[in-house]
Formats: sequence, C-alpha cells, structure tokens
Amino acid sequence: MVLLKRNLVMLVDDEIDITSLFTEVLTMNGIKVKAFSNPIEALRDFELNHASYNLVISDIRMNPMSGLEFIRKLREIDSNIKVILMTAFEIEGNQLTEIHTDEFFNKPIRMNDLVQIVKKYVD
Repeated sequence: MVLLKRNLVMLVDDEIDITSLFTEVLTMNGIKVKAFSNPIEALRDFELNHASYNLVISDIRMNPMSGLEFIRKLREIDSNIKVILMTAFEIEGNQLTEIHTDEFFNKPIRMNDLVQIVKKYVD
C-alpha cells in the first residue's frame, strides 16, 4: 500500500489575476498548487482528490458560492483540512468565528509574507 503524501495546496479565488500570481510565486518556492477560479469546480475536485491536499487557501467573497460556504462544505468532506482565508474587504469579526480557520490575511499581501504563511503548513 502506498500512502499518498498530502502535498498539494488548493487555491480558490474568483479573480484570475490573483490565482495566477499566487500560483506562480508559490510554485517558484517549491509549493505544489492547484488553482481554481470557481469554488464549485474546486469543491468537485476536492471531493475526488481531498487525500492529496493538505491546505486550502480561499477568498471569502466569491461567486457563485462564498468562501465561508465553500469551507463549510470542504470540512464536511475532510474535517482535518487546513484552511487559510483571505479577503480584500473589511470583514466582520463574527463572520470568521463562525468558521474555524487556521490563518487569515488581507489582500493585497506581500509575496514573501504569503510564502511564509503557506510554508508553515506545507513543510
């Protein structure tokens, strides 16, 4: 039996520019990333491949499903998945307490800060 190493990071943001930039920067730093601009597609992929993911980075404000709803559904599939939420908007504190996240950051973020945050979970 071969144990698959959970070494993939799922990145979900409906802004293609963000997913492209973050994927490029993280990949250059040796982190395997699978990016999605649609949370529904990401959820479908997670259902099939959740055993290979060890971290999900998700925007909060997305269509057609919010990041909070997306994370709730992920956790129904795999309650141990590590989650980092991000947003470019002001966020109500109680919105974050209703869903457990391992980390949270505001966009824009400096790229070396992004890499440091992600490396905490993938090394």
